[in-house]
Amino acid sequence: MGMQDIQIIFDDPTAVFKPGQTITGRVLIQTSSSVKIKSIKLKFRGEANVRWTETRSRKNKDGESENHLVSYSAREEYFKNKIFLVGAKGESQLEVGEYVYPFNFSLPHQLPSTFNGKYGKICYIVKVKINIPWKKNIEKEIMFEIISPINLNDDPSLAEPKKKLKEKFYCCCCCKSGPMTLIACIPYSGFVPGQSIPVTVELDNNSNMDVDTIKIKLDRTLKFIAPRNEIKSELFKIVNVYIDGVEKHTSKTRVVQLQIPNGLVIPNLKHCGIMSDTYILNVEACVKGTHLNEVASLQIILGNTPLTIANNAHQFDSSFQPLNQYYFPNEPISTNLFPSVGFNDSTLIPGYAQLEVPNNQPCTVPQLASQNLENSMILTQNNLLNIQLAGFPDPPPPYQFAVTENTSEIPTTFIKKN
Repeated sequence: MGMQDIQIIFDDPTAVFKPGQTITGRVLIQTSSSVKIKSIKLKFRGEANVRWTETRSRKNKDGESENHLVSYSAREEYFKNKIFLVGAKGESQLEVGEYVYPFNFSLPHQLPSTFNGKYGKICYIVKVKINIPWKKNIEKEIMFEIISPINLNDDPSLAEPKKKLKEKFYCCCCCKSGPMTLIACIPYSGFVPGQSIPVTVELDNNSNMDVDTIKIKLDRTLKFIAPRNEIKSELFKIVNVYIDGVEKHTSKTRVVQLQIPNGLVIPNLKHCGIMSDTYILNVEACVKGTHLNEVASLQIILGNTPLTIANNAHQFDSSFQPLNQYYFPNEPISTNLFPSVGFNDSTLIPGYAQLEVPNNQPCTVPQLASQNLENSMILTQNNLLNIQLAGFPDPPPPYQFAVTENTSEIPTTFIKKN
């Protein structure tokens, strides 16, 4: 039989590493009979790939319209390194027994996090290859995970306040009304899961239209990029808050705390050129009828280490409580493998929303089966309840830059069987 068993074993059993870290481990080979080999190579590879198809219309030779599928793809390579464990030159003989080959490999300092999505993924693989003369090569590969933490303090601009002003005029019966002015403000733009976003909403409604309600929502957009700037986007709803509207010819200012789910995974895609991950805070003034709503949008950054100012930042007195806050358990929100620093995590039950109720605070939670809300939303009342999401699968990511292959000879340990 020759080769009986081949294993790749990391010294860190979690197989989770950070950029710049040195990976150490060993390759274990068991033989049941004498085997002649040319080489044993260990290959480390990190890469990203995106792929999707779209249906397009075109004219056939008869001038008729027909549909056809168009495929888009792109690949990005982060490293590709080879280590010779045995036989950089010549052939070797493996007698019956067990062989242990230690290895170490230093990761580059700039890598995106492991990511797995519907249209793309980022993966990191180590593979051992045994070259046997005149026979088929024997291979074994395993994957390991890279978590690239995001320290919000590395970008000073995130500590600055952000403000967005939008103005809209409504026409009714050929008469143009006064403007409706919507202003959204946040004291800084960097946050971590479990943290609240203090959103100040100012609405000066000089129009002849009543604003029925104001919706504040946090959305995530994933973009997959192929050559010729072909883009495939996915939108994920993270959390919504609804507050009272503003009647015509009146003005109101409110401050709302928008809670970011504690279990939200924040992958670092900064060093990925064919995928992007953005988070947008939208404040929408909703009016009745066929009129278009006004929306003020602010881009925020989510990370793992909170801003220093966020720990001691003045929290506005919430003079206005949201009517309802909704989370989206059906969206791909995963358990945070690299938890935020400075925020306590509660124990989560996979597949369920966790409801934390303050002491002596009565509440009722409607049954999901009886709800008819968008995306099976979970309702919290009076903004006094904190709902956290348990682990849900979250999508991972991906032109090509090559890294020169490194080769080296590694000593081996042989344990001969009696």
